[in-house]
Amino acid sequence: MSVVRERLERWIHQSADQRCKCYIFFTTVGSFIARAVQFGRLPFFSDKYNFLNQVFVKQCWAWTLLLISIVTLLRVIWDKLPLRKVYLIVLRLLFGTLYWYTLTTIIDGIKDNVGRCSLQPGEYNTKQLCVTEGGSWKYVMDISGHMFMMVFCNLFITKSLEEIAKLENADTLPHQISRAFCRLLVLLFDVMMIFTILYWHSPPEKILGTLTGVLGYTLLFKQLSSFLPTNWV
Repeated sequence: MSVVRERLERWIHQSADQRCKCYIFFTTVGSFIARAVQFGRLPFFSDKYNFLNQVFVKQCWAWTLLLISIVTLLRVIWDKLPLRKVYLIVLRLLFGTLYWYTLTTIIDGIKDNVGRCSLQPGEYNTKQLCVTEGGSWKYVMDISGHMFMMVFCNLFITKSLEEIAKLENADTLPHQISRAFCRLLVLLFDVMMIFTILYWHSPPEKILGTLTGVLGYTLLFKQLSSFLPTNWV
């Protein structure tokens, strides 16, 4: 039991850069294994309408915004941190929201416009037209929005906590509680990722979803700072 606990703690405190590699590796390998083995479905986790999926996964960027904003505000209010030290965090939240909105719109657009209708081919070229006329829409490419959002949010939360911790060494109870909630959310998304890999989408769709999440993390945390004034970084 102690070994399991130790490995779980190591995984929870895994750095964002390490998580990038793990997410790409496990999504790729796990997706092809899941397709070959066809694991039995667990009633709760294989139901896309389950409570965790509806409340947390589908709203994962909202939860990410809320928790990182709370952690940041605690630094400013509790630790009297100068506002200029959190400019980059706030900017990343804004650009992260823009990236999340843009990518979810693109993914939904591909899903609804790239496919085949069961009615006359070529006549109903969008999902909306097809379904309105009583047909069924078969997706050609349904990139996993769940994998994109959960990978992106987990990397964003993990890296943000790493950078906020560098601003000042605060170990008060409010900071501990806020960080604990962030870690729990990351762990929940990790668990939900496993079941997404096992039960939903084709391997290419899950891999593409994961890569779009990693791309967002790379742009926000590796590239954005190079365009900003040095006193913001």
